[in-house]
Amino acid sequence: VAKKQVEDGAHVIDINVDDGLLDGLAAMQKFVKIAVTDPEVCKVPFMLDASKFEIVLAGLKWCQGKCIVNSISLKVGEELFIEQATLLRKHGAAVVVMAFDENGQAATEEEKVRICKRSY
Repeated sequence: VAKKQVEDGAHVIDINVDDGLLDGLAAMQKFVKIAVTDPEVCKVPFMLDASKFEIVLAGLKWCQGKCIVNSISLKVGEELFIEQATLLRKHGAAVVVMAFDENGQAATEEEKVRICKRSY
């Protein structure tokens, strides 16, 4: 599927292994290990996406080049957010940061700006 997407012009391969029937950690590692060895697929960056950070991190460890992580947010608390952001920076990943904090999703412009400034 990933190879076909690249052949059809995809600029990023979105890898999401959130499914109740999968072992997300094993699935992420297996898929990324295979994808990085395919010369056509590894031409584009991978967007790693999972609801559990350890699954994203497992995929990131196998990636070559720059990845995009979708996503982290302050809903886990500032301390854990900083820990996650630091690990992602260490791996050179680009990151999508969601406008969520410990109180939930930002609804107003003011809340969005406040959370995004805090995240930055």
